[in-house]
Amino acid sequence: MFSNKLIQASVAITIISALTACSSGGGDTAGGALDVTSSGTITGFGSVFVNGVRYETENARIISADDDSVILENPTNAQLQAVLGVGQIITVRGSRTDDSNGVANTIRFDDELVGEITAVSTADGTFTVLGQTVSVTPDTIIDDSIIEAARGGAEIPNDLRFGDLPETLDQLLSAGMFVGVSGFPSQNGLEATRVEDVSNLVGAGGGQLEAEVKGFVANLDDLLGQFDINGLTVTYDASDLDSEDFSNQSLANGQFVEVHGTATSSTTIDASRIELEDDFVDDDFNSGEIEIEGVIKEVHPDAQGTGGVIVINGLEVRVNDVTPFSEGLRVEIKGTLQSDGSIVITRLQDESEDTVRTEDIAVSADATSFTTRLGLVITPSDRSRLEDDTINDDDNLSTDAFINNIVPNSSRIEARGFPLNGDTAWTRLEIEDNNDQDCRLRGPVASINGTSSFTIEGVNIDVSQVNDNNFEGPDGQPIGHAAFFSQLNTGDVVQATSDQGGSGCSDGNLVAREVEFEPENDVFVGGGNGVNDNQINGTVSAVTADTLTVSGQTITVNNSTLIDDSIIEAARGVEIANDQPFGSLPESLQELLPVGLLVEVGVDRSSGVVAIYIEDM
Repeated sequence: MFSNKLIQASVAITIISALTACSSGGGDTAGGALDVTSSGTITGFGSVFVNGVRYETENARIISADDDSVILENPTNAQLQAVLGVGQIITVRGSRTDDSNGVANTIRFDDELVGEITAVSTADGTFTVLGQTVSVTPDTIIDDSIIEAARGGAEIPNDLRFGDLPETLDQLLSAGMFVGVSGFPSQNGLEATRVEDVSNLVGAGGGQLEAEVKGFVANLDDLLGQFDINGLTVTYDASDLDSEDFSNQSLANGQFVEVHGTATSSTTIDASRIELEDDFVDDDFNSGEIEIEGVIKEVHPDAQGTGGVIVINGLEVRVNDVTPFSEGLRVEIKGTLQSDGSIVITRLQDESEDTVRTEDIAVSADATSFTTRLGLVITPSDRSRLEDDTINDDDNLSTDAFINNIVPNSSRIEARGFPLNGDTAWTRLEIEDNNDQDCRLRGPVASINGTSSFTIEGVNIDVSQVNDNNFEGPDGQPIGHAAFFSQLNTGDVVQATSDQGGSGCSDGNLVAREVEFEPENDVFVGGGNGVNDNQINGTVSAVTADTLTVSGQTITVNNSTLIDDSIIEAARGVEIANDQPFGSLPESLQELLPVGLLVEVGVDRSSGVVAIYIEDM
């Protein structure tokens, strides 16, 4: 599988900007339910679905975070959907009765950005509002009124995913439109989860729309009465500061704020109200369960040791080990809030929408792009995060510097992206610090040629040399050639890996030694790790002659346990043809599984916890 820097989270994190030391609230509620605060995108209605949990809303209060006003109480499902939409980011407070069901007491909602579009870029799937770059993905929800306007008024029944639409971004959005955007702050602006047309909010008689923007205060100048948010200049006076939020503190650089006001230019807003956005945890909720979905915007290691601070959704989160976290990754964190403000993580999942990934060697480059052995032409854009792990782990390269670093070195590249308007939007590009010679390609299958090959990103995947054991299902278990092709459909996300030496990597063709269906998301801590689950993910924390410990569970290895070929190859330093049962190997379990290795283990729980397979993640 592809490497991912989000390998293992620290067991405890602390929300710095919302740290409380109160004793009210939290804990188990009546009937054994657990108090919960869950922040994430709405994925469905019939009550409301957030972070994989259905919360009943019949007795909930719907609150606008703009002014804490109650919009609805005890709403019907129709009333709820008239106010909220799929893709909108909300914060639910209530209780969870099991892994899939809960009851909402309050639901708070707010747009991240409201204003006039000043530019649209179809090439990289972005548009600009108030100087803020907004990125769309295939999963970004587009409001039905936007689609209807693009189609000349033809009515459609509901909102749709951008990836399901035939229209390009510039056919849907144009300069001059007023939009409200839900999304997650990222390094390059805002990653949109929902885009709505809010032109109807413009005041009667042509009055101006109240603009909204959130971000971190920078370059504060008290004398001039202005500061910056992501390049946007905000002008204000003391009367614009929320009296409650700023009763005991002053406006300061580094604060995460929401600004309401009037846009006086494409890059300037005159504030009418400035509020602090730091109330995720407060006096009414300081224990119980927390769920946070978002994009890791910043990573700040401590000067000494492994600890540091990550920033997600405006929250500063302290972790004991910052090294596994990587900027730009979209994640879902679940944990239990402690009385001291720390969180014990119970689940950490990669929510990245980057369905296209490749690892390969760059063979040529020009001023704006580079080409890999497989013939993929990869063009960085303004939304691409560019990293070079070979030179002091430089994580913020310019396009020129990134391409210049590739040219002389025949560098090995890892690239991630997703299909967008018939092309690929590359979101993350990294020059790797290793000498691997194989090539890997993951993405949606575009076409299938009988049972001998299929195509991904225009590359023919030749499976003629794949051993039967190396056709794998999404759980990592071998399913064989026949079963693989009987299940394969266009659109399925599949990964193909060449021989270790890279002889199977050529322009337009990858001769595979392994192909596998890819699960939708990678789970790095928790999830699939419960005492009743048959898949355990995590790092190896202990190994004996016939057991390993992963995610706190001791797993027995027997002679039939299938060991992933990449694990054996790492132990031997030479390529092997396929996975092997442990009983056939000369290596000991300790030689195969070093402490700290990230693995996925399929287990049989019929008599103890026995490993069926062990795969290197």
